[in-house]
Amino acid sequence: MVSMKTLKFVMYLFYRYYNKGGTRRIPYFSALCAVVFLIYIHIFQLLIILDKVSLLPMQKNDLRIEKYGKLALFLLPIFLVVAYLIKPSELKTLQYDSEKVRKGGVNLIIYIVANIILLFVLMFALSKA
Repeated sequence: MVSMKTLKFVMYLFYRYYNKGGTRRIPYFSALCAVVFLIYIHIFQLLIILDKVSLLPMQKNDLRIEKYGKLALFLLPIFLVVAYLIKPSELKTLQYDSEKVRKGGVNLIIYIVANIILLFVLMFALSKA
């Protein structure tokens, strides 16, 4: 299970990344969405492994806007929990040494890529079953 310390560090890494460029006005929201997306990838992986993908609230014949709306409602509880656990003011005060941030950034990229690959492998395995 992920500890609060790890969750805060991952949020910090995303916050730091999104604090530049076009997202510099909304770095907290962007970091929050990125973390929720990672959590959602894990949930989807578990649903595939448990063969419970049908629990997702979407149908094939739904309109695109309906799918996005249902997905948003599905993600909302996770979004609210993470937002409750990590406040923007707390995130702004976090500080880590530059070496830990550098290693954490590299590890986070590897982690994201590995999880996306795993998700596609699981989806491919499910489609063949």
